[in-house]
Amino acid sequence: MTDQPPPPSDQPPPDQPPPPHQPPPYHGAYGQPPGQPPGQPPPGQPGAGPYDPRYGYGPPGVPYGPGAHPSEETTWAIFAYVGNLLIGFLPPLVIYLVKKNTSPFTRFHAAQSMNYQLTMLIHLVAVAAVCVPPAILLDAPAFLALFALPYLELLIGGWVFLILGAVKAGKGQYYRFPTFFCFRMIR
Repeated sequence: MTDQPPPPSDQPPPDQPPPPHQPPPYHGAYGQPPGQPPGQPPPGQPGAGPYDPRYGYGPPGVPYGPGAHPSEETTWAIFAYVGNLLIGFLPPLVIYLVKKNTSPFTRFHAAQSMNYQLTMLIHLVAVAAVCVPPAILLDAPAFLALFALPYLELLIGGWVFLILGAVKAGKGQYYRFPTFFCFRMIR
């Protein structure tokens, strides 16, 4: 006999029971490739990259994930609509110019608020262009009664759509007004 152990073999010795079944190696959380730390998105997905989103904003284009907006952005978006109701076109214009390069969410809502004001102005000018010349030429002020249509549109639509837009902005949602009430001129 020799003092050396026998060479290892893949077969268990005949006098011992077989080893229990070994589970497959752990590959992390469900849907993650092997070797990736848990809690990290798979490569190629939004949020993947050399940064940790807990410590900063992350890369451009994927600022906060789908549907999530910080409270400051929603506040500015709400002010764009409420300012439009209270003062006119000036608050959404200022908010749009200040936030257009930093917040796509606020930019969308401020632009929509300004587009609503511009659309209402276009409706008023169009009705004036159709009604005022016949009223002057025929000396019949009855033609000016058609001004009631854009006035009611501005009065009712303004409260309904601007308040609805402010509520949706407060919830962090995008909401588009119907095209008849809001032509997309400023984007």
